This record gives sequence, structure tokens and C-alpha cells, in this order.
Amino acid sequence: MTSEQLDWHGGSAVQHALGGMLAGLRLTLPDGRVVEPLHAAPWLDEPALPGLPGIMRGLQGDFVCVPFGTGDPSPLPPRWQAMGVAAPQIDPPHGFGANGMWQVTRDGAALCATIDYPDADPIARLSRRMTPLAGGRVNMAVTITPRRDCSLPIALHPIFRLGADTRLRPGAHGPVWTHPCGSGVDPCPLLPDAVAEGLHDLPGRDGTTLDFTRLPRTEPCESRLLITQTDGRFTLDHHAEGWSVTLEWDATLLPSLMLWVSNRGRSHAPWNGRHLALGVEPCIAAFDLGAVASAAPSPLTDAGVRTVMNLAADTPVVIRYALSVAPLG
Repeated sequence: MTSEQLDWHGGSAVQHALGGMLAGLRLTLPDGRVVEPLHAAPWLDEPALPGLPGIMRGLQGDFVCVPFGTGDPSPLPPRWQAMGVAAPQIDPPHGFGANGMWQVTRDGAALCATIDYPDADPIARLSRRMTPLAGGRVNMAVTITPRRDCSLPIALHPIFRLGADTRLRPGAHGPVWTHPCGSGVDPCPLLPDAVAEGLHDLPGRDGTTLDFTRLPRTEPCESRLLITQTDGRFTLDHHAEGWSVTLEWDATLLPSLMLWVSNRGRSHAPWNGRHLALGVEPCIAAFDLGAVASAAPSPLTDAGVRTVMNLAADTPVVIRYALSVAPLG
């Protein structure tokens, strides 16, 4: 089975086998309006390009990354290199689970999925469960079962759609870091490897201060930010449509949050300058640099930021999170 759909009073969702992606989420507001908070890539119904990994073929909704990382072809800044940090390309990007085929089922009023990792992997199995609740909310849980002791970067990866006027409201947090590699060949106005107080005062490459609390941006860009010391809450307000969506998660397990601002900045296929979305990715990781970089000492660890989760053999870890919608007052 490639997907399983669940309909309930107040919403619907689809659990896909490819990448374990939960998508097609529709939730009803108290006034009866039905909203769709999650994003689906515009190429999903197009013929897949040869060699495209599973995560790219099915990019949509919410999935889990074990380990978290895509690597980066750009060299790391000297201060990262001086600490011995390496950032090789990750294959497959964001781990086996984000690209493989899951077993999907329904369990009463819940959508479930499970995938077994290859025998040589330190992870034995991932499973996920989505349970709808009243009031425009769904609860989710991801269970990670390690095969042996390991330390890995871990992340959730919900991708939200952006409206004509979307404003970002993070909860309480610590410093915000810009990506050490910038954006490679893709345009990005942010100064790489910089630290700011919040999303409203990010340093730009041209010496200006940029406000990333309001999206979309007028210029094409691909930007990645790491919000540290989060309180496990992040809200997107859709002002043009009059509703908001909030993501809540266990910040004791995933203390940071990586934002992926995909603002029509990637011009190559299949992106073709048309991809507009926001990845809101609770994590314990050194950005998306992968397991090698996250396990190494880095400027992040020097600042007290945890970048790997320590997992014990045969001891499952359950990450609980929730997504809810509400009208704007």
C-alpha cells in the first residue's frame, strides 16, 4: 500500500509510504473554514527526473530525518575548519527513512507508518503515529529504535505553505545563527556564519539588517537559520487569510529549530524557480551538515548548543509534537 487516508469530523490527512510523509492535512476552523497548512512540492505530478532521491520525488507535508543532514558542497568557514569539522555530502539526504518506503496502516482513529533500516545501520526502526483531536489539532509521535549505541543529529521536518502575507512568531529562544555555508550557488541575502538576537535583526551580506519575520520575501532566496534554546513553539500567522498554524514539540529532546526559507531561489530542476515554502524543523543538530559535522566540536557546541542525540541500543526514544490551527483575532 502506497498511502492511507483518514477522514474525521474536522479534518483529513494522508499517510504516504514514500519517505513516511504525512500530507494532505486539512483542518476545520471554528467558523467552518477548511485550511491546509502543509506544503506540497509543485512537481509531484510531473515525471520524476532520473536519479532523483525519494525525498525529492515526494517532497511534501511532514516527515522525520534520522540522521538529519543533506551535507553542503560549499566549504565551511575557517573557524569551523580549524575545529576539524567536516561536512561531506549525505547519501541519502536526511537519512534512509526520508527516502525509503514505509509500511502504512490505520489503527482506529490514527494513521501509522513504520520502516526498518538496513542491518548495518545503527538505527533499527522508525515508526510514526498521527492522531486527530477536536479543535483543529493533530498529535504526532515518532519512535526511534536504535540497533546499537550511537549519537546522531535528529530532526522533524514539517514544511508549511506560505501565503501572500505570512508572519513568523517563534516562541522564546536564544541566539539565531545563519548557515555557515550560506546557500552555495543559490541566492541568499544573509551574511553566512553570523549570530543575531532574533529573526527581525539578521545581518545581511551588504551590511544591512534584514527582517525575516515576514514572508514571502520580494527577492528569490534560499536561506537556512538555526534558532537555538527554543521553548518548543512556533507559529505562522496567515494575515491575508485570517488564520494561524502552530507547531509544538518537546524542546528537551529537540532544543533547536532550523528554518528553511525556500523563496523561489533554486533555479535548477525540479525547483525551476517556483518553490515557495517554509521548513520549520525542530532538531538537535549542527544545521543540516550531517552526522559527521554534528558529532564534532564546532562553534555551536562551543556556545553550548547540543548537536547530537545520544541513543542507547534497544532503547526507543519517542518524540511527541503537535500541529494546530486557529483563526486570527
